[in-house]
Amino acid sequence: MIAIARQNRVRISPQKARLVCQLIKNKSVIEAQNILVNTDKKGARIILKLLNSVIANATNNHAMLAEKLYVYEVVANQGPTLKRNLPRAKGSADMIRKRSTNFVIKLSDDKNERKHEVEAIKTRLKKRVLGQNKRKQSVSGEKK
Repeated sequence: MIAIARQNRVRISPQKARLVCQLIKNKSVIEAQNILVNTDKKGARIILKLLNSVIANATNNHAMLAEKLYVYEVVANQGPTLKRNLPRAKGSADMIRKRSTNFVIKLSDDKNERKHEVEAIKTRLKKRVLGQNKRKQSVSGEKK
């Protein structure tokens, strides 16, 4: 089972946030917390809060054990950008982009979760391809 927590429009650049996300990907929750506590970056504090939130979601809402959880997925996507002008010489202006980030953290208690997900996707694709082949055969049969 997967527990999810999201946080949108956080005022940190996605590029800087992804550096911290890479540190905790596929780690156990306890190990990820230790890494984030000892990382001296703004993104680490934000992700630590979100990680604690998703741990609480998993234990309270999904009845998962916190010791068995691991970080299934961490995503730092681009959020809305605030655009500001910086005055320059001769009446011109430069654009200042104040970027924001949308975070998603997923925790799982099953190490084989990704394998199951890949297998499910493969079976769906096979069914879709078989369905398309049947349609092509029926359409080509009608034209002849």
